Amino acid sequence: MKFFKLPSLSIIAYRIFGRFADLIIVYFEDLERDIKRAGMKISLYRYVSLMFFICLISFFITFIISLVLLISRMVSLYAITGSVGLGVLTSGITFWIMYILPSIIANERRRKIDDALSFVTNYMAILSASGITPEAIFKGLSTTNINKIIREDISDIIRRMEIVGEDFYSSVRRKAEETPSKYFSDLLKGILMVSKTGGDLERFLRLQAKYLMRIKRTIVRKGLDQLGIIAEVYVTAGIVLPIVMLIIISVMAVLGWTGNVIIWLYLISFVLVPIISIIIIILIDTIVPKGE
Repeated sequence: MKFFKLPSLSIIAYRIFGRFADLIIVYFEDLERDIKRAGMKISLYRYVSLMFFICLISFFITFIISLVLLISRMVSLYAITGSVGLGVLTSGITFWIMYILPSIIANERRRKIDDALSFVTNYMAILSASGITPEAIFKGLSTTNINKIIREDISDIIRRMEIVGEDFYSSVRRKAEETPSKYFSDLLKGILMVSKTGGDLERFLRLQAKYLMRIKRTIVRKGLDQLGIIAEVYVTAGIVLPIVMLIIISVMAVLGWTGNVIIWLYLISFVLVPIISIIIIILIDTIVPKGE
């Protein structure tokens, strides 16, 4: 018995906005590269359609919720106008998030690839030392428990060879153009060059592994230096600044300041300090290199 399968959201979006997406797709050509580098299994046309579809949904959801909350508190015309404005604002933010999402995913993939690439290259050198062909090396990598992102890219190369019928060199060349990691792209291009010229692949891979390990050590060293700077910023902005502000407000209250001291103390303690802490955490997560 066959069950009815609902179409995916991107298919529904393309059916609604497909023709409109065809007209404006020229303005989103730079997005296609980020989609490929992010490993997203979706075409540019469907993704652009999905962007507009989600923006439309966010507009109506925001409009309805805002209207329900505002209609009883102000004049109907103002409530509708404010709801429309909030809906447009939410749609704009949603559109911006959808636009930069592929580049964010691609950068995360690049980080994970670069982090494990030196170890994967060493493993490839060991396989090459046994005398097997580059195609066999890639097939072996696609079935091993290595870095997940690299394994997916290698599996994609094998899939193109076995299902689409591409030759090994064309598949590797395409993956070298699509990967978000410059070092992985250079490695794949180097493997192609050495394989075509009949060079010593094992020696090339070992030299590349040493080169990538030196780069990784440099990145880790830079990350530790930046971590020290972030720690100083946190001490200044997250600890000293709130304490100084609390002292100033307390002194002003003693001197007869008419402002609401309690509200300011609450804002500093429960709004300013958490916001500064969140910003510092985001900076640490962005700047400092991570290990798998």
